[in-house]
Amino acid sequence: MISVTIRRNRRGHICGYVVKDHGNTDVCAAVSLLTLNTANSIETLTTEPFNCNYDPDGGFLQIKLPRVMEGHDSPEANLLLEAMALGLKAVKENYGSEIELKNEDDNHD
Repeated sequence: MISVTIRRNRRGHICGYVVKDHGNTDVCAAVSLLTLNTANSIETLTTEPFNCNYDPDGGFLQIKLPRVMEGHDSPEANLLLEAMALGLKAVKENYGSEIELKNEDDNHD
């Protein structure tokens, strides 16, 4: 089962996410596409800095947006992250037992 945890700051903005493990081919492809495209889009389309940790062999991706964790606004990054969350919710609706989707509040802010 693939697990995705979306972290939100006290203002409710997504400030990071973690993807762990593997699912079936369809679920892995969908989650990878959404999460990697979001990271690439933030890097290419915004000026918001972020930290990325991953396992090159797959099965782990962690994105953190330090400024957003601290409560700074980043409307462009927020829009991209919310679009990712919406896509992940749709994956969960279609492949419920094969993906764990969690939301966590971050204590930074």
